[in-house]
Amino acid sequence: MGRIGISYQDVVKAIPKLQGQQRNPTVDNIREILGTGSKSTIARFLREWKSQHGLKNEDDGTLPAELLEMLKALWGRFQEKTDTRAVAYQKEADSKIEQVDQQLNQQRQLQTDSQHKIHALEEQLHQQMAEKEQIKTALITEQQEKIKLMERSTVLGSHLQESLGENKRLHQLLKQVQENLEHYQAATQQLRQEQSLLIEKQRSEYEQKLSQLQIQTETIINEKSLYQAKYTELNKACELLEKKENALVLEYKEIERQHEASKIAYERIQQDHEKLLQDYREQSKNLESKQQTVIELQLMIKVDGDKIVSLEDALSKANDKIDTLRHEFQFTSQAKANLEGQLKQLQAVLSSNKAAAA
Repeated sequence: MGRIGISYQDVVKAIPKLQGQQRNPTVDNIREILGTGSKSTIARFLREWKSQHGLKNEDDGTLPAELLEMLKALWGRFQEKTDTRAVAYQKEADSKIEQVDQQLNQQRQLQTDSQHKIHALEEQLHQQMAEKEQIKTALITEQQEKIKLMERSTVLGSHLQESLGENKRLHQLLKQVQENLEHYQAATQQLRQEQSLLIEKQRSEYEQKLSQLQIQTETIINEKSLYQAKYTELNKACELLEKKENALVLEYKEIERQHEASKIAYERIQQDHEKLLQDYREQSKNLESKQQTVIELQLMIKVDGDKIVSLEDALSKANDKIDTLRHEFQFTSQAKANLEGQLKQLQAVLSSNKAAAA
C-alpha cells in the first residue's frame, strides 16, 4: 500500500545519493534516505527504475505483487461480506425494535383509550348516582309531604267528625228544646209567649250556627277531596319515581357490568403489555448478542488486517532482500566481467611478451 507523498521522482533522486555513498540502492536504504514511504511502493518504483536502466533480470518480483493483489481481494471480499452481514443484522434488529415499538405504542394507545372510557363511565356513574341521590331526596321529601298531607287529612277528618257530632248534638238539643217547648206550651201558654221570642232568637242562632257548621263541613269535604286527589297524584308521582329508580338501578348494574368488562379488558391489555415488554427484552438481548457477534467479527477482521499488514511487511522485506541480492549479483557480474577483461588483457600481454621473447 503506497502512502501519500512518495513518488517515482523521489526514489530516482535517492538512488544517486546512495551510489555516491557506495551503498546499494535497496528499499531499506532508499526509505532511510527519504525518511518515509511504504516499502512496497518504494520496491515498485525501484523495479521500474532498474527496468529503465537495463538492470532487470528473470525474477522481476511479479509473483509477490500477484500474491499481494490476491490478499487485497481476499481482504476486500471478507470485509464486504462482514459489512453486509453486520448491516443485515442491524436492519433486522432495527425492524424488530420498530415493530415492538409500534405494538407497544398501540397497546399504550389502547390502554389510554380504555382509561379515558373508564373515566367517562365513572363520571357518568357519579352523575347518575348524584341524580339518584337527588331523586331519593325528592322522593323522601314527597313522602314526608305525603305523610304531612295524610296527617292533615286525618286531622281534617277528625274535625269533620267533631263537626258532625256537634251538628248531631245541636239537632238533639234542638229536638229537646222543641220537646221542652211543647211541654212548656202545654204547661203554660203565657211562659211560651214570653219565651217564644227568646226561643226564636236561640233557634235562629242555632240555625245560623248550624248553617255555618254545614258550610264548614262542605269546605272540609272539598278540601278532603282536593287532598285526596293530590294524594293520588303524589302516589302516581311516587310510582313513577320508583320506576325511574328501578331503571336507574338497572342502568347502574349495566354500567357496573361494563366497568367489570372494561377492567377485565384492561387487565388483559396489561398482560399483553407485559408480554410485549418481555419480548422486547428478549429481542434486546438477541440484539446485544448479535452486536457482540459483530464486535467479535470486527475484532477478527482487525486481527486478519494485522496479519495482512505483517504479511505485507514480510513480503516487502523479502522483496528488499531479493532486490539486494539482484543488485549484488549485478555488481558481482560486472566485477567478474571486469576481472575477465583484465585477465584477457594480461593474457594478451603475456602472449605478446612470450612472442617477443621467442
